[in-house]
Amino acid sequence: FRRQNRTTPNTSVVEQSAKDEGDSDEWDRPIEFVFSLISNSVGLGNVWRFPFLAANNGGGAFLIPYFILYFLIGAPLYYLELALGQFSSRGPAKVFMLSKGWQGIGFAMIINSVFTMLYYNVVISWALFYFILSFRKRLLWADCDNWWNTCDCFVP
Repeated sequence: FRRQNRTTPNTSVVEQSAKDEGDSDEWDRPIEFVFSLISNSVGLGNVWRFPFLAANNGGGAFLIPYFILYFLIGAPLYYLELALGQFSSRGPAKVFMLSKGWQGIGFAMIINSVFTMLYYNVVISWALFYFILSFRKRLLWADCDNWWNTCDCFVP
């Protein structure tokens, strides 16, 4: 569906088209869209927690129920969210106002994104902190002469 330019009596066609350019953004290349989907799907939990869960719950046997549930529940819900967003050209807060029972889903998604952003910032700050400390001549974690070390500390 293409959005048609509608002009009001007080705005010119040039002003209205400038307003409409910001309304409907499109991807320059399809691969950008695919990378955006991957970045929204694969988070730190997938990278850090999945190997732990797989190892503690049977290794390869864990993958069987994981993929069954992924294809029966995860992929259809992900596709539903994607299709609703593309069809309506709206964000999560407004797309789920299609039905009264769904109105809280969009706001819950936004709140979930805010909390995810908060702990991602903590992880990024750890990485930045240790990156900056790595430029010191003597690395703090290179020996056991620090006040926080325990008697179990050893230098290989």
